[in-house]
Amino acid sequence: MTLDIKPIQNEFGAIVANYDFATPPERAPIAEIRAAIDRYGVLVFRGERAPTDEEHIAFSKMLGPIELGQIIKVTGFDRRRVRYLELVDVGNLDPDGNIFPADHRRMLFRKGDRLWHADMSFMENRATYSMLVGHEVPPMGGDTEFADARAGYEALPDAMKTLVDGLVAEHSIWHSRQLAGFPEPTAEELESRPPVRHPLSHVREGTSRKSLYLASHASRIVGWPIELGRGLLAELTKFATQPRFVYRHQWRRGDLVMWDNLTTLHRGTEFEDTKYRRDMRRTTCRERVIEGQNAGYA
Repeated sequence: MTLDIKPIQNEFGAIVANYDFATPPERAPIAEIRAAIDRYGVLVFRGERAPTDEEHIAFSKMLGPIELGQIIKVTGFDRRRVRYLELVDVGNLDPDGNIFPADHRRMLFRKGDRLWHADMSFMENRATYSMLVGHEVPPMGGDTEFADARAGYEALPDAMKTLVDGLVAEHSIWHSRQLAGFPEPTAEELESRPPVRHPLSHVREGTSRKSLYLASHASRIVGWPIELGRGLLAELTKFATQPRFVYRHQWRRGDLVMWDNLTTLHRGTEFEDTKYRRDMRRTTCRERVIEGQNAGYA
């Protein structure tokens, strides 16, 4: 199979029009897919039908170690809606298929998805590829925006690049959630996912372009006064998410969108989430094989 790949804008983002998710692993053009995601950062797989949950998972497993196991603990939310542990439920539906009420802790938690972030940067074993399928999408709103963190880094003044290259940021899921209005996390929530540290810039393995690695999960600069560090993080995030670096994806039912969390940032956009149903399911690959039940989401 030779993929039909069409760039979307300025070498950032591409549409893959002819991939068949029923393709067995031995025939899947994985090397071509890896080369495309390295080049474009975001791939939109758009075919005649959505992949099944089983096909979604099988496709993801061909691209790296896949997340599986215990999720972040959100107090008061103990039942899963989706069958497979490999799938992260990022929609607005409760386990019975009804839209959550606006004041439900799960709905408040998901508000953080609308801030710029890289999936699971708050994990020591970081996310590489995320693959999100739109099973049910609202008739208006709910788009996803992606920013090219490589182009953002490359456009920085040389003095800022030199500064950034020597810094480390601390990342916490609870920091980003509180920025979005989530209540003070409970003790069990805090215990379920403590903060971690990552360099503020890096070169993605297998590529040659340096990228920023930051956004809403990044809570502070290690060794800096809190407010000074947060000011720099906010300044860099604003710079890296200028419209010239951004692709806005308008979802169609059945789309599978794949992105590289180590070279891009993303955020959801607003929609009437207590009126329209949104069923979105994500798989996430990691940098290394996952040991024990060390999984997470967001």
